[in-house]
Order: sequence, then C-alpha cells, then structure tokens
Amino acid sequence: MKIKMEKAAESGSLTAAQKQKSYGDYFNKRSSVKNFSIGEQVVLLIPDSSNKIYARWTGPGEIIQHHPPHSYKVKLPDGTVRHVHVNKIRKYHPRALAVGVIFEDDHEFGEIHPTPNLLRSTSERVLHETDLNHLKETEREQVLAILLKHRTLFTSDVKIAKVGAHRIRLKPNIEREAFAIVWSLKKFE
Repeated sequence: MKIKMEKAAESGSLTAAQKQKSYGDYFNKRSSVKNFSIGEQVVLLIPDSSNKIYARWTGPGEIIQHHPPHSYKVKLPDGTVRHVHVNKIRKYHPRALAVGVIFEDDHEFGEIHPTPNLLRSTSERVLHETDLNHLKETEREQVLAILLKHRTLFTSDVKIAKVGAHRIRLKPNIEREAFAIVWSLKKFE
C-alpha cells in the first residue's frame, strides 16, 4: 500500500510539473517583457471599489523602485506608494492639449526644424518613371497617349470630383411601413 501511494505521489508530481509548464507556456505565448525605468510616468490598474472586477486605470504615477523580477513601487499623485506587479502597469502617454505658435522672430526656443514636405508627384514625373519597355512600339504610344490625356489624375493635388447628380424618384402616395426590419424578422419566427 505504501509503495502504491509513493508511486501515485511521484506520478502526480511529474504530471503537475508538466501541466504547470504547459500552463505557463500558454500564458506567456503572446506576452512581452515590460521594463520601466525609475522616474518614468505610468498608469496603474487599481480596483476602485470592493469588487475586484471594477478596476480603473489611475495615474499618472512615477516609478520609484524596481523589485526584481516583476514588481515595481509606484508613487501616485496623492502621495501614496504602491507595490504593483508589472501586468497592472502601462506606460503613460500624455495628451497634447494645446498647440503653440512660434513666430519667425522668436529666438527663445532655439533652432526649430519645420516638418519636411514630401515632393508632390507631377504628371511629367509619372510619365518618366513609368516603365513601358515591355510593350511594343504601338502599344507604348497608345499608353502614353492615354496617360497624357488623363494626366491630371496622376498628381497628388487633392481636387473636387465633378460627378453628375442623380435623383431617386419615389412613387407618389405610397408610405413606408414603420419598423420594416422588425416586421420582416417576425415573418421568420
């Protein structure tokens, strides 16, 4: 009896170790390593009531200490310090609520580099960059003629589309049924 119990305990511990490894591998399959530096702004998932299901992202807080391998101490805006697992922490991205205007004469901000403008594609550049060497001479001339005819379509300038208007003519003295979708669903029940 004692030998049977020892064998059962041994096989149970082997099975438990294998299952624990498979559970851990499944959990970590899509996870990524998170690292935060001291002084970094973060938000925390903290329960805001006695029910642990109702939790909110609160913050921003500041990382003040790292507890290896997966925990951090975070100082919240109200001054409290919390010891939090890394799964409950996200990086804080502040919103840009205002846009500042800097005039040409202002030198307080140092050298300002403007946003680069991309080159606009012109119809001539499209014609030169189009590779038509695989076509016969007559086909090449036909394609070039079509491209030249519709060259305004091959620029990056946004223009208003001139589309003809259309009308929907309804039959006179006919009213639609209210809640037509509900009545059609009732037919199938």
